[in-house]
Amino acid sequence: MDACVNNTRSDRRVAAIGPRRHTRGTSLDALPRALFVADVLKRGLAHIARDQFRGVSGPDVLDRCGTLVLVRCDREAAEVEAYLRLPSGALALIDTGYGHVGIEIAANTHQAARTAVEQLRRALAVDEPASDRISVAFWMRGASGGDVRHRDIDAAPFVAIAQNYPRRVRAALERLIATTAPERGRLVLWRGEPGTGKTHALRALARAWAPWCSAHFIMDAEELLGHGGAYMLDVLTWEQADEERWRLLILEDAGELISADARAVTGQALSRLLNVADGLLGQGTRTLILITTNEPVGRLHAAARRPGRCLADIEFTAFPPAEANAWLAAHGHPEPVRNPTALADLYAHACGTAVATHAVADVRFGFAQALNSHNNG
Repeated sequence: MDACVNNTRSDRRVAAIGPRRHTRGTSLDALPRALFVADVLKRGLAHIARDQFRGVSGPDVLDRCGTLVLVRCDREAAEVEAYLRLPSGALALIDTGYGHVGIEIAANTHQAARTAVEQLRRALAVDEPASDRISVAFWMRGASGGDVRHRDIDAAPFVAIAQNYPRRVRAALERLIATTAPERGRLVLWRGEPGTGKTHALRALARAWAPWCSAHFIMDAEELLGHGGAYMLDVLTWEQADEERWRLLILEDAGELISADARAVTGQALSRLLNVADGLLGQGTRTLILITTNEPVGRLHAAARRPGRCLADIEFTAFPPAEANAWLAAHGHPEPVRNPTALADLYAHACGTAVATHAVADVRFGFAQALNSHNNG
């Protein structure tokens, strides 16, 4: 991925690279970047190349890539920021953590900068996750913008879980999953009671779209849409070097942002959301927004569901009795139900009380819990 720019231009904003932590508030935290910038200016290096990719770069690995000037890392070396001088004479700032690497290269020619990027990518990159896992960027508000962490999470293909959805819901999901690079409609709404399988469908969608669309889970949607612009711009300009790639912003359980009284409750959050979907903020960014909510359709704002704005508006429902009983029979539990039954309740009914707690928890396992288990594991 070639992302080369001339640093003498002042008319363009380049996306920040690497895992944004914004811990550079003290002089010690700022030293690697400060030394890098000082040397770039001192040597008059006019060409900057940037790249970001899946990879790792501990101090021992970096020591084989060039001469280390300064390295800042945490206790386990899970997060590393380093400034080093490469044998070619180029300068490199490397920022890595949570499985992703961001690099900035300064050199005296465009070709030298590009060559250094390719060399470091070969030295630091790692393979994409296994086919049954997907890479998700988890975003939260930092001190002066967006703070991002990456994690690989399990994601089954939709064909493996399709029978966990009533026929009408399954057909709507299949149409959405088959979408590639939508021509119109940037907003996806998923509505339904808890336990109807929205989160598992989210994982399957992210897996199906992975070749052309990256998944970004927003942990604090109210912060993204309610405070300033730095956080929003960081999210919208992430991976901008790959202009053909789309991004999917996932706002889970965020129904209050699109409720009928959203403007009274959340202020300008709804307006900013719609601006990203089809206004100036979203123009040229190839951004899709997926909102899940437990709210019924009657409580949602009409503007969020306007024709042409929604790529898909899917209601996740309970199984009708006939389909519920077919599901139970397929899972070896012939005892029928007489009422519409949600997926989580079907698992509980089929597995019995002793297993039901685990089964229901698995069905409702969300993206936020995935990140929390990673951080606390």
